Amino acid sequence: MLHPPRMPKGHVMDSSAENELLFAEEDQDDPPPSEADANPLDWKILIVDDDPEVHLITRTVLSKVRFKGRGLNLLSAHSAAEAKQVFAQHGDIAAILLDVVMESEDAGLRLVHYIREDLGNRATRIILRTGQPGQAPEREVIVNYDINDYKAKTELTAQKLFTTIVSALRAFDDILELETGREQLRLANAILEQRVADRTEELARSNTELEAFAYGISHDLQEPLRMVRGYLQLIRRRLGGALDKETGEYMEFAQDGANRMATMISDLLDYARISAQPTRFTALDLRGPLDRALANLSLSLTESGATVVKPDTPALVRGDEGQLGRLFQNLIGNALKYRASDHAPRVTISTEPSDINGRTAWSIAVADNGPGIAPEDAENVFTLFHRLDRETAGGTGVGLALCRRIVERHGGRIWLDSTPGQGATFHVLLPSA
Repeated sequence: MLHPPRMPKGHVMDSSAENELLFAEEDQDDPPPSEADANPLDWKILIVDDDPEVHLITRTVLSKVRFKGRGLNLLSAHSAAEAKQVFAQHGDIAAILLDVVMESEDAGLRLVHYIREDLGNRATRIILRTGQPGQAPEREVIVNYDINDYKAKTELTAQKLFTTIVSALRAFDDILELETGREQLRLANAILEQRVADRTEELARSNTELEAFAYGISHDLQEPLRMVRGYLQLIRRRLGGALDKETGEYMEFAQDGANRMATMISDLLDYARISAQPTRFTALDLRGPLDRALANLSLSLTESGATVVKPDTPALVRGDEGQLGRLFQNLIGNALKYRASDHAPRVTISTEPSDINGRTAWSIAVADNGPGIAPEDAENVFTLFHRLDRETAGGTGVGLALCRRIVERHGGRIWLDSTPGQGATFHVLLPSA
């Protein structure tokens, strides 16, 4: 609740009284309050003027002003130097009524610069009031100095001073609320970032434990599976022709299931090893791992009658040659496995300069002329154990998941572009060496 300045007892404020000049001679009924009487919650107003009479009159006029249930704590300084000392003791001054000409002709203006630039204080409202406007022209001062109001003492009535102070307090309070909100937002962001970091660390730890578990289980399953396959082969050799047709088919189903499980366990081990084993990054030309992959696929390439087009120019990256060789082997092998039935497969590998978040990189494309993949499956193909065609194609659904893991460990990314009936293109971005 706002209270206008209290007038002397028995006095009725009319239009002429409201416009009475503040610094005209007048009798005062009550002595102005001292700083010792102030409530710690009061708004701090600093009066800076070399004229003691200005301090006395200003204190008298503002002594009963309240804003939002809080009074005013009126502080005094008779020079810019004293004002600096007050600011050193009080960091929460809401407004300053500042004279210009004091110990020097521009002492007040120099104090403005000190408050805003040296102290970095943008919250305190600075009200410049001068008895010599010619010394500090209003237009020039408003443009060149970060002040919030400009008043000539000759125009500053009691009512205008009341209005000026209340407006300054309201602006100061709004700034405090904004700064409080900004600080709360900063704290909330810090808490959220810490929670994300903790969660990320927890997930990384869980993934590491899960990968170690998968590696251990896959390794431990090899021995009992080897035993199952061995006994199936022993039964077939022992019984031989004594098996009837139906039992023979059952044996074939069991043998096929054991073989597929062995392949899946082997692939799962490869997947787990990518994270479990340390990488050996060196600067290398991508054509080296590519040739290594093609050598491993030579039999499949011959049987399918495939054509492979390799890049002619070097592409230097920093990576693990074994893992990058496995990347090319899986991508090219995938093209051979999912080839069209009416023509021989053709795989084209191309490279071109690119970037990753402003860093130089190489963009690798592995394109085939197969049946293609539906857009809705473009992301699913990288999911572990996901297979698009479980009936007509073999595989365990690990190969492309392994490709993504390799690319991510090299600080890159992989994605798929494909249109059904027009082939598929796998894109890989890897940082340059």
